[in-house]
Amino acid sequence: MQLETTNNIVSVRGNISTVSDFEKIKNNLDSVKQSNDHLVLKIYDSLVINSSLIGFLVKIIHQDKVRLDFYAGSDILFELLDDLGLSTTLNLRKL
Repeated sequence: MQLETTNNIVSVRGNISTVSDFEKIKNNLDSVKQSNDHLVLKIYDSLVINSSLIGFLVKIIHQDKVRLDFYAGSDILFELLDDLGLSTTLNLRKL
């Protein structure tokens, strides 16, 4: 997994498959949200994300009052999040 940050945009390439991957993304988002109240998360390749990441994203939206735009590159990930009813919450879009 490759992680890149530019201003308020966090881009993830490759599969998100380990707890370590989640921790890296979480720490990166935590760092970016310190100076931004609007985050953009782009996940280009991963077909799934773990429930810990979903829970963290919902927390920063509802508890920390951060606006999030989530871009999914994979149709499978997009449909999964849509089926879970998270499209509006995550401001879900396709890449």
